[in-house]
Amino acid sequence: MKIKLSIILTIILPAFVSGQEMITRASFENIQYVQALAWHENDIYCSGYTFKTKINDGNSTDAYLVNYDLSLKPKWSLKIADKHYNEIGAIMKYKEKIYALVSQGKMQPLSKDIFLILYIILPDGSIAERVPLGRTFYAPSNIAIDGQHLVFGNTFNAGTSYSSPSTPEIIRYNLTTKKITRHRGSQGLYYPKKIIATNAGIFLSDMYLKPNRPNVISLKSGRYGEILLKPKKEEYFLDSYVNKNILTTVCVFPGVYGDMNKYLKYYYLDLASKKVSTKTIPYANLGWEDVRFSTFSNATASWLIVKEAKTKQINYVLLDDKGNINRTLKFDLSNGNSYQEYYIFRDNLLLKANSSGIQLYKTE
Repeated sequence: MKIKLSIILTIILPAFVSGQEMITRASFENIQYVQALAWHENDIYCSGYTFKTKINDGNSTDAYLVNYDLSLKPKWSLKIADKHYNEIGAIMKYKEKIYALVSQGKMQPLSKDIFLILYIILPDGSIAERVPLGRTFYAPSNIAIDGQHLVFGNTFNAGTSYSSPSTPEIIRYNLTTKKITRHRGSQGLYYPKKIIATNAGIFLSDMYLKPNRPNVISLKSGRYGEILLKPKKEEYFLDSYVNKNILTTVCVFPGVYGDMNKYLKYYYLDLASKKVSTKTIPYANLGWEDVRFSTFSNATASWLIVKEAKTKQINYVLLDDKGNINRTLKFDLSNGNSYQEYYIFRDNLLLKANSSGIQLYKTE
């Protein structure tokens, strides 16, 4: 994969973005859409896909995984194109290996014949192993570590059509024995969004919080459970984390035709008593017009991208677990449109990737 690299040194051409300073950036030659971004010590991993394939029928995709150093110089690039449809939904480096969840198969306008495969990749970019995981239909969740297991969420589909029965599942892959275990539900989640593994258990959240159905599925000591947060409207999941035995779920109601009463909402599940309490904050109280759905969690707070109501400015905001804004940074619209963004805050640095490429900023 060819990469055009543009390094902007601050001593030559400083580029300030309201408290941010561009350090370096790289643009893609092949990736059209970014799907995952990971940062492990001195290694950065970015995955994405393109519709520009040899088949070129509008449905086929080739997937790419690129390893960068901290100057965003690529170390290696891995292309996955052995099936009609190839997509890397999640990546993680753990110890000395990179793990990637790859959806592969045949994609048609009205059907998906797709399977999920765990790719185990060595530090030099070579594929060590492919572990088949069975049928899938929607993108998997992120990957988390639970002891000696990788854990992630998947949507199992009994057929190839959108009307085929779908069920959520938590998959555990034992890194030592290579054994795969599944904990499959009977209803509820269809779009696994985020999984977290804590001492209190494993929790998998749906992309959408819908009334009258489970919103989170859990796994504690091998026992499967379903959690109803009881939203009154269909809300969009943003983030979740566990702190002091409280599972906090952050979501928004972004407004629909006929109901533009937009709000930010927190659900607090006491894992001991199983009681749920909530806090709702209207966008107007926060000075927002809109909220994007790309987030980054630091385990006890959430970074969001919002549009301010008065100024129309796009900003990053850091919210604590009560909805208080602890920090605001201006979004760089010259490198992204703020909609399909993947970003990581770490050590006063901001790493983000989108269709424009990958960028690294200093935030202080």
